Amino acid sequence: MPEDEAKAVRKLFERVGQTTGLEDQLRTFLVATPEERQQAIARLLAEHFPADPWQEVLLSVGLVDEEFNGFGHPPYVPVGTCFESRAALRASGLHDHLQAGIWGKADEDAKSIVVSGGYEDDRDYGDVIIYTGQGGQQKRRQVRDQELTLGNAALVNSQSSGTPVRVIRGYKGDKVYSPERGYRYDGLYRVEDHWSQRGQSGFLVWQYRLVAVDAAGVKEADIRAAHNAAKFGRPTLDEPLPTGLPTGNDAPGRRVTTTQRVVRSTAVANIVKRMYDYTCQVCGIRIETPTGAYSEAAHIRPLGRPHNGPDTPENVLCLCPNHHVAFDFGMLTIAPDGTVVEHGSQQRTYKLRLHPQHAIAAEHLAYHREHHEARRAAPVEG
Repeated sequence: MPEDEAKAVRKLFERVGQTTGLEDQLRTFLVATPEERQQAIARLLAEHFPADPWQEVLLSVGLVDEEFNGFGHPPYVPVGTCFESRAALRASGLHDHLQAGIWGKADEDAKSIVVSGGYEDDRDYGDVIIYTGQGGQQKRRQVRDQELTLGNAALVNSQSSGTPVRVIRGYKGDKVYSPERGYRYDGLYRVEDHWSQRGQSGFLVWQYRLVAVDAAGVKEADIRAAHNAAKFGRPTLDEPLPTGLPTGNDAPGRRVTTTQRVVRSTAVANIVKRMYDYTCQVCGIRIETPTGAYSEAAHIRPLGRPHNGPDTPENVLCLCPNHHVAFDFGMLTIAPDGTVVEHGSQQRTYKLRLHPQHAIAAEHLAYHREHHEARRAAPVEG
């Protein structure tokens, strides 16, 4: 246990009045693992500060040296920690709202969500969550369409930037994955997709596909996303920006990194790209690089739950990076006659280029259009 942390723990024990047998308690901390120390401190904070901000206590005793900005793992709140109430979640820094399920605004990324069975269209698969956005309810019943504002827009921002979102499960959620009582912090999830659809009550709802960060194989360095989000605006998956210019490296090496957006490379994707000579089917751009042409394969009906699209040529398009992103976000749709509509402040149309040997499934294009049926280019308001 580092000496500075030992001094801070001593101050914490003194602040909560646990001075009897203090040296024995400190010796126990000395031999504990970092995970055990985190858990012990979290229990101490939960017992003595059930409604007071933990971050203020941690700052006052020196266990942290800067205020938590709300993104990523809060200091001294291990994954798996349980809480009795929403007030206790707020105190810990996990989730700031006593009722709203999404912590975030339209002009920033989302910090956390609570999965608590409040929306009939939610689906919880453990490492994958299909989460319904907020709004349009009265007495826990959907009575009107949801809008892409406030927390709903924040979750879209999180998908765009790749910033992980904290997931807290409540006791009213799916019995298989939810705690028996209270709330439990279940770690960081990545927003991998979002769409609008008619919910069970017949109204449009916004839905989000979240995948557990650990399940996606993301490294710890990638988890520390958005450390300076509040200070520098939209966060990224990089380390916090330095206060001065970096010195750099005169002889940089190479290493494999995990980025926000995964571009799959399969035999199916490669054959479709070769079929079009790596030329975008929408705009006709062929990007030349020193190692050859570059394009991306876009699945029309996404793979994985809840879409379960096939990894077959009739479900793949060859697109440039810009139009791949636009297609994934529903800002590019394809009509049954092959007309491509690019939505935005200035709507454009194209004619989809087709190779004689490439039969695109009409049902997958229809699924994509319906999947994004409520998306509009109107400005998002918070």
